Amino acid sequence: MIQLPANNHRSSDIGFPDLTALLDVIFILLVFLLLTANVAPKALTVSLPNKGAEQAETLEMEKPITITLFAGEERWALDGQEYVNWLVFELSLGERVRALDDPQIILAGDKDVSLERLLQLFSWLQGHNLSAAQVLMQPD
Repeated sequence: MIQLPANNHRSSDIGFPDLTALLDVIFILLVFLLLTANVAPKALTVSLPNKGAEQAETLEMEKPITITLFAGEERWALDGQEYVNWLVFELSLGERVRALDDPQIILAGDKDVSLERLLQLFSWLQGHNLSAAQVLMQPD
């Protein structure tokens, strides 16, 4: 057991480190990590009642444009249709964007996609004043 010498020194003279600053930093880091952690949304299946179904209205929502980038050779996909030529893909994407009033774009891609092709797509989207609504990533 560790004991302090029995002399008449005050406890502040003994030299215990002040841990207040360390605890403050640890608390701030803990709060930061909790606020920035990605949590997968969980949903429960719900059985809705049939009463009042005749009064329900169907919402017309535009289908989002899904762009897929593949690793390796130059390939893109627009809503499931693959393209191996950027110019053909660009024309198809332009037609699809012009057909919608407020296009919602979802980007999905392999984690090994070249940065050059990703920047090429981002540049095209920025040139047409579009933004990617969502970027899909699959965890390892």
